[in-house]
Amino acid sequence: MHCAMSAAVGLYGLVEMNEAGEQLEDFCLDHELALANTMFKQHPRWLYTWFSPDGNTWNQTDYISIVQRWKTSLMNCHTYLGADCDTDHQLLAETLKVTLAKRQRQHSILPLNLEELKEEKAVQFVAEITKRFTAFEAAQNEITPEDLWKGTKTVLLDVARETTGSSSRNRDLRSNQGKERN
Repeated sequence: MHCAMSAAVGLYGLVEMNEAGEQLEDFCLDHELALANTMFKQHPRWLYTWFSPDGNTWNQTDYISIVQRWKTSLMNCHTYLGADCDTDHQLLAETLKVTLAKRQRQHSILPLNLEELKEEKAVQFVAEITKRFTAFEAAQNEITPEDLWKGTKTVLLDVARETTGSSSRNRDLRSNQGKERN
């Protein structure tokens, strides 16, 4: 049995490590991986992954590596001895229990009241947009495309909200839905 436990190798491997095993452990430590089939105490027959053709020698030579972050999701890991895989290696499988976090909704942009964007308001809107974009023209070479897009989006939405306000139609719909529920 392997007696020393590290973050990569559990207590329940079958044999002492050779040089290749030490290299595998170093690789796992460097890449924050864990060897799943050394984490669970099981009967040795569920840990052997290779049998010699004469049936006298068996070893644990195959491993499933998992990112350290997911190590707590491991439920079990063992070989399936009866699997017909036409090889001297045994099928190795793990069971994971994954709990996904709820996806948080992004704040939606309120619809704009486009009915307000007529004649006087349209002229006011264009004038304000022109005024705010002159600052972007001066610094355009120094801004990344992502920052330029974020700034453009912010300017357009802010000016549209200031000029037109949000749509009263949607406010009316929301208030009617509240009344219908009561």
